[in-house]
Formats: sequence, structure tokens, C-alpha cells
Amino acid sequence: MKSPNPQGKGVVPLLAAWESMSPLTVANKPAGRILGEYFTSLLILSAEFSFKPVPQKSYYLYWKPALAANNKPTPPWRLSLIEPDRLGDLDLGVYVGRCILQYDMTWSIELAEALHQHSELIEDLHQFHQHFQATNNDEESLETHLPFFVEQLPFYRRLAATALSSSLSRSIQASELDNIPARQWLAHSGSSSLGLLQN
Repeated sequence: MKSPNPQGKGVVPLLAAWESMSPLTVANKPAGRILGEYFTSLLILSAEFSFKPVPQKSYYLYWKPALAANNKPTPPWRLSLIEPDRLGDLDLGVYVGRCILQYDMTWSIELAEALHQHSELIEDLHQFHQHFQATNNDEESLETHLPFFVEQLPFYRRLAATALSSSLSRSIQASELDNIPARQWLAHSGSSSLGLLQN
């Protein structure tokens, strides 16, 4: 029987995309920074976007609660290439902050100053933080919770999540923090979602 893909077409672009998003640097980091990068990156990767993110380029996170046509909730977060001053008539919601993908494939965010004026946004952020705490509140190591492969994510978000997981896993190992229960990491994280966001 002949192979339906004898030349491996489609594999090379996939490998090239993965190579371009492989962590270029891995550093020894304090536990608080690793946890903050994990939380911040998960929030940004939960946002809707369909482009390939590039390190050291600015992206813009927006929040806009919405219902789909079938009345099921859709993700309120959206990552855009368009900065707030250039949106014109385009309504992406409340501007949350400027996001940058680092060379090690973790994300940072510079929060907008007026964030505290939007109580529903802060509540959504609090709920995201509660879910993060609940998901990681066990005796498994933090590494086992990293999103190495999340099948339901669109291609570039899935690739970015895998790259993030690879980076954090290597940083955890380089920092000699591997095999520590996730619950123990959370014990020192505090209760504030804004406090965990890395900028």
C-alpha cells in the first residue's frame, strides 16, 4: 500500500514552526518568578488569537465578555496586534495590557493603569486565578501540570503552550526545583491574581 504522504509534506513546515518557537534561553530563576511566568503565560494563551507570536514584539490583551450564538460563554480574553490608540471603530473591549513574548517563550504583561475601574474584568481575572489554584493544588509536581500538548487549542496557541512548557520545565530543573509538589509552590504565591502577573 502506498503512503498517502510519501515525501512527508506538511511535516517540514511543522518542524520549522516548532523550531522558530523553541526557547532560545533557559535561566535559573527563583520559584516566585517561575510561578508568575506560568500564571501570566497561561492567561495570555487562554486568549483568542490566530497569528504566530514573535519574541520581543508587542501584543495587546483585551477583555470583552460575550455570548456565542448558542448562548454558551466564549473566552473573554483576546490578544491583538492592534494597540488601543489604533483601534478606531473596532471594539475589542477593555484594554488589559501590553504583552511581550520573551526569548525563553514565557510571556510578560504591562498592565493598563485603569484596570481597577472595571470590576467585572477584575472578577474574571480572580476566577482565572482561582481555577489556576485549584488545578495546581495537589501533590503532583508543578511540571506535570504544564500544558505540553493541549489538543483543543488552535495551532499557534498549542505550539506556544508547548514551547512555554518546555521552557518552564527546563528552568525548574536548572533551578533545582523539580519534583516539588504543586501545592507547595502555591503556598508561597499569595492570594492576588494581579500580584502573580509578571511585567
